[in-house]
Amino acid sequence: MKSGRNDMTHPHPDDSLLLIRCPSCGQRFKVGDDLRERTVECGGCEHRFRINDEVIVRTKKFYPGERNDPALNRFQRVPLAGGESLSGLQTIRYANVPDPAVLEPMSPQRILAGALGVGGMVFMALLLMFGGSSGGMLDGMETGNRLVMGGFACLLGMLLLVYANPKARIKALGVGLLLAGFVMAVPFFFKSGSVLPQSRQEAVAGGPGPSIEAPKETEQSKSLNALKSRIGTDPLDAEIARHPKEEGGKRAVGIWLRDLSGSNKNLVRDYFIRAAEADSSTHPYPRDGGYLLVVTGTTKSLQELAKLANPLGETQNIYPDLSVVEVRVNNENFIEGPMEKLINREDPAFYQLNRRELESVDLDRAKRAVQRLSDAPPTVYRSDITRQLISLLGEETVDFKPIICRALETWSEQPGPASAAALAEAKKLQAKKQVVPQEMIALIVKEKNVDVVPVLDELWSQNATVWEALYGEMGQAIEPALLRRFPETSGTLRFSAIRLMGRVGGADSLSVLATVKAGSDPELKILLERAEKSIKDRLSR
Repeated sequence: MKSGRNDMTHPHPDDSLLLIRCPSCGQRFKVGDDLRERTVECGGCEHRFRINDEVIVRTKKFYPGERNDPALNRFQRVPLAGGESLSGLQTIRYANVPDPAVLEPMSPQRILAGALGVGGMVFMALLLMFGGSSGGMLDGMETGNRLVMGGFACLLGMLLLVYANPKARIKALGVGLLLAGFVMAVPFFFKSGSVLPQSRQEAVAGGPGPSIEAPKETEQSKSLNALKSRIGTDPLDAEIARHPKEEGGKRAVGIWLRDLSGSNKNLVRDYFIRAAEADSSTHPYPRDGGYLLVVTGTTKSLQELAKLANPLGETQNIYPDLSVVEVRVNNENFIEGPMEKLINREDPAFYQLNRRELESVDLDRAKRAVQRLSDAPPTVYRSDITRQLISLLGEETVDFKPIICRALETWSEQPGPASAAALAEAKKLQAKKQVVPQEMIALIVKEKNVDVVPVLDELWSQNATVWEALYGEMGQAIEPALLRRFPETSGTLRFSAIRLMGRVGGADSLSVLATVKAGSDPELKILLERAEKSIKDRLSR
């Protein structure tokens, strides 16, 4: 008989079916209760069997919530909506379910955001404290602009702090406000390097005084004061006031570099330090659309500095009352010419572009130009290139003087200026006990400058193997120096002296050689005989 238990107490209709197992293949089936004690055929193996207790599977499936077992309530995750009220016991009141964001661990991006927020404000505070010193990032920046920088850093830092602390946003905002207050107060206590225009200074001070008490200014003085306010000559005035106390005629001069880009300011500073022989404390100060370069410790006049500024652009004005030279900078002068033209000697622009590179304030560019010109035939711009090469040779900071001397051997047209410049450098190096380049002496020897003989004689006495050839090229001019040094020679140096006497000596050398011939070893005697023969042949002609 089929069961009709499909009511509210049995919400699952399949519960009235019988679960049976085929005794042949073990396949399970569900059949109606009305088939009990009847023969059925298995759909899997077609085996016939009777449905009785032997084939009925007794295990019954149940669903969650179907059984009313009190022990199952121990595994609940949320409080039950209702339940049995137990007499004598107080019911438990469950709290609201907490926000998962409060329970979950702090994410790495929030930790990083908090660190960036605090670190950014601390960095801005330190920058505002020490960035206004001479040469600092904020040198010359007004207080108002510093406040804008600090305000932006504080706003960004507070936003990062609030984002990094979702569990305590109010506290994070409070900490951010405290840090922001500290940062914004720094510019009012650390004012070094902050220069306000004159109009704003008067506004802060409450405006100019009554016209009755103020002295009358001429148009020239008004114009001069306006120009000083525009340039911001306070650092220059401080240097000018300091240098008269020093000896040696040194002074401080300002170069107003208008339109100079920030990427080239250090290049220009280094150029004036070496070209004007200024102190290393020379420093550029940011000004309206450019920089004020305070050249410290130079002996050059304003006119000489204006001439030195020609490679930068156009010198527009010289202000003797302010000790300032105004230069309109052409930033294209800092860009190297096209390489395909600079290295191609057949190109018509080869010599013109390389001559321009020699005038560059960038020594690396000048060095590359000297290397290219040292092997090029001197066809055009010879006098201009020679003059520029001599100028580079005289600069203290140039470290490629051997290349310059090799280029001058090719380009120097009239003997004299090039060898004089090279000789002066050789004497400086010798006085400092530094290495004298062979190229420098070769240039002097080529122009037959006899003033090099004492220098070359000293070099030869220290290393005869290296300097013998160049020493001998000076000809008969070296004979007096050879004769003076000959008694002190021995070993390799004496052999070299005898060879040089045979090459350039005269009658005086013959008499000296005759005094040392007796008692000499066979090798030295052979060398003496050759030298005597060479001198006699030369004298007989």
